[in-house]
Amino acid sequence: MTVNNDSSSYTNDPDISVEANPSLIFASIWILRLACASIAFLCPWANYKLIKLFQTRRFYKESSAKWYIIFKAVFDITYISITVPIIICLTYDIDLIHRNILTCKLITYAHYLCDDLISMLLTLLCFDRMLRITCGYHFRQRFSLTICIITTIFFTIIHIHHLIRLQHRNGFCHKIYLSIWNYDFDIYYSLVYTSITWSIIFISLINLTVSIYCDRVRRSELKKPTQQQEQQLQKISQIFLNGTNSSGFNNDQLELLNNTDDIESSIELTIEQENSNNESFEKEQQDNIDLQITVCVIIVSASFLACNLPNFIIFIVKFIYESTFSTIGHIFVYISIFPLFIAHTISYFIYNHLAARLFPNNSF
Repeated sequence: MTVNNDSSSYTNDPDISVEANPSLIFASIWILRLACASIAFLCPWANYKLIKLFQTRRFYKESSAKWYIIFKAVFDITYISITVPIIICLTYDIDLIHRNILTCKLITYAHYLCDDLISMLLTLLCFDRMLRITCGYHFRQRFSLTICIITTIFFTIIHIHHLIRLQHRNGFCHKIYLSIWNYDFDIYYSLVYTSITWSIIFISLINLTVSIYCDRVRRSELKKPTQQQEQQLQKISQIFLNGTNSSGFNNDQLELLNNTDDIESSIELTIEQENSNNESFEKEQQDNIDLQITVCVIIVSASFLACNLPNFIIFIVKFIYESTFSTIGHIFVYISIFPLFIAHTISYFIYNHLAARLFPNNSF
């Protein structure tokens, strides 16, 4: 989410009435410190495991969604690696961003770049899943890798304006603001970009949910005649095997065999069916894994929107009212950071652990 959430503007405000509720501020700060310390370890580990999952597990690594998920995991690690040290230092009144011109430019540039790329890669991932599940298109991994590389280069170039506009004066990091139709450029860009990406993700969630439901109904309808044919073939095979080991067939067995051409053709039909099943097994497994990945993408995307929503509300409130936060407002700001940590960490647990519970019959 491209929202200007400079934590220093929240923690270093002299108008905060800390004296009114010192215990609440103290408790929220220490909870935030402990959460940051935990996420500093958990997020890189979880996203590393997610990358290894899509690089090593057979049907996962053959999915077109692989590179979108891997690139997003890399930028999730980078984003947390930048944000967590800044937040921890701010709780001790140490401002890394405003320390010098180098930290001013590089930290701000990397922060906005990773933030925008995470949103865009998730949007592209939703597009990929819609084309795969809804339209039935199969894209090569090389295509998705190319899209990810182009997107990364594009945003890397676009965000150079942060390096150009940022200046360090009198111990503070200042930005030369641009005005577009009486709107601040950064606010205008954040609102438009966030609205577009979130709308696309939300529409994709609805589309994928409906498509998966229709797909499950279609598969259940197709399985009914297939199961009946398999049961009949099993009966014919069993009759033949029993008949070769006994004196003859009873009337019920003969009646069932008379419905086919002869015993030999029945056996050939069974062998052909088995060969056809072996040939289509890998394709069926890949389709099942793609369906599984799509369900996980729906959950990850919904979690992303829900976890970023509190921060977006804070951004809108601060923009509309243009006022400083009260003590309760600052506590809400501290609390809103926790969902952000969850959004950047939870993907591995969804794709690996939750998927295993939702799809226990999938073999890998």
